[in-house]
Amino acid sequence: MDHLTLANQFNSFAYELVNNHSKINKDITSVQDDTLLRRIVFSRYYYALYHKYLAHDKDLSSKSGPGLHETILTKVASCGDPKLYQVYLKLRNLRIWADYQDNNKIALSVNLMTINADVYSVIKREKIS
Repeated sequence: MDHLTLANQFNSFAYELVNNHSKINKDITSVQDDTLLRRIVFSRYYYALYHKYLAHDKDLSSKSGPGLHETILTKVASCGDPKLYQVYLKLRNLRIWADYQDNNKIALSVNLMTINADVYSVIKREKIS
């Protein structure tokens, strides 16, 4: 599967989760807050942007490994697109929270609809690099 296909699938999945947020929370009665949902959404959105970037960077698209995350962040930081950098950095930090941290204060304060709009504004671009 190519990077662009993965980016679109991850984006669609997270977008649907956010749009069905209230319904999902009613169905998951054992969860007192939406922390689990946020972990999933932030992780999938991050990887949607990650693969979208790789789809448009021919030098990096065939590489893999944990150092690739930092390499992409460095390239995004210097690409001259502040919106892309802002969204990518925010999601990178939220993905790190989602996968490795248990302090929920920051992540619970993030507006999911704002994240939806931010990612949408970047992921739907023809090219991001």
